[in-house]
Amino acid sequence: MRAAATDTTQAHTRPAGDAGRALRRALRPGRLVAAVAAAAVLALAAWAALDPRGVDWGLLSFVWTGALVAVGVAGYGLRAVSAQELSLVAALAALATASRLLFASLPNVKPVTFIVLVAGAGLGSGPGFMVGATTALVSNFFFGQGPWTPWQMLAWGAVGAVGGLLGRRGRAPRRWELVVCGSLLALAFDWVVTVWMFVAFSAHTWPALVLLYAQGLPFDVAHVAATALFTALFGVQAVVIITRFRTRTHVLFLPYQGVS
Repeated sequence: MRAAATDTTQAHTRPAGDAGRALRRALRPGRLVAAVAAAAVLALAAWAALDPRGVDWGLLSFVWTGALVAVGVAGYGLRAVSAQELSLVAALAALATASRLLFASLPNVKPVTFIVLVAGAGLGSGPGFMVGATTALVSNFFFGQGPWTPWQMLAWGAVGAVGGLLGRRGRAPRRWELVVCGSLLALAFDWVVTVWMFVAFSAHTWPALVLLYAQGLPFDVAHVAATALFTALFGVQAVVIITRFRTRTHVLFLPYQGVS
């Protein structure tokens, strides 16, 4: 009878324990941030669809992009990230920030997009996103923070995430792939920032959007050309170096087998 009672007690307490563990997992900070940010994006999208004329589009775009960046950061935080990987992400973000400062005198001729792209190709999409987002946030402490910062964080984070697709499963991207992808992503980055200017400051008409893109065309060409040059000269070697550092700093813990 005592054994039967013990089995019955365990049968009743096991589901409760499983439910408690599931609740604790659901209430982790990263999951909460992702859930709140996703709900905010959906709510803002519904508001814009129901009342487009009553919406402050500058504020809406700022909150929306900030929520998307928060989802990306929280999604990365949900992984079991090692200290070695975090150190590589921090080092590459610092390098990209320094390169943006070093080339500040040359309008839109900067190796930031190149560094973020090869970081993603060498480390993966998640770390690549964090390198891009961190670079935009930290470097803007020198260039100036503003409502454009979440847009830059999202755009450069996307560059790193796409770079991770190039190097998925340990694949080494070819030089022409890096050049083509880097050029397209540099253009996409500038166009995303132009969309922010269109949403926040200009009349919401097609001629206004075309005019903004036409005005920014020389800067877009400079960014694309610089990124293509950096990826053509250093892209393959940079991915190899980053991949080598990732392999050397990887730590594998084996279970203790005991002494026989």
